[in-house]
This record gives sequence, C-alpha cells and structure tokens, in this order.
Amino acid sequence: MTGRATLTTQPRGGDYVLLPTGYSWNVRRSHGDGAASSISEGDRDRRTALSKVLSLAETDHTDAWETAGTGEFWRVGQFRGE
Repeated sequence: MTGRATLTTQPRGGDYVLLPTGYSWNVRRSHGDGAASSISEGDRDRRTALSKVLSLAETDHTDAWETAGTGEFWRVGQFRGE
C-alpha cells in the first residue's frame, strides 16, 4: 500500500470495516449499500481489532477500512487484486 491515505464514504461490498464504540472496537462486513453485518464486537485493544480486520480482509481478498470521521473511511489494508 502506498503512503497516501485512500478515503471513501462507502466501502465496497465484502470489505471489512473497523469501528470504535467509545471503549471498544467492532469489526463489520460491508454490504456495499451503507449497511453492514457485525463480525466481531468488544475488542478493547485497537491493535487486536486492527489485526483481526486485516487478517479477515487478506483471507477474503478484500480491503480493510477504519472510520475516519462521520461517514468517511480510510483504507488500512488493500488485498483485492484489481
């Protein structure tokens, strides 16, 4: 991945997204239409949750995203062969 951040307002269907909840981190899988399914909830350590989202994305050959603010996401892992 390059040093420049890639931003989006809607991760593609199948991509994994890391979201904070205040005291923990959740991993969700995007449906591509603004909706997502919960994969993992309650990881207190960001590094653990980040490792999980990167591993899932690499295994499924998709991308991994983390929230960058309200309605924006930045890519933290790119595993999709485009």
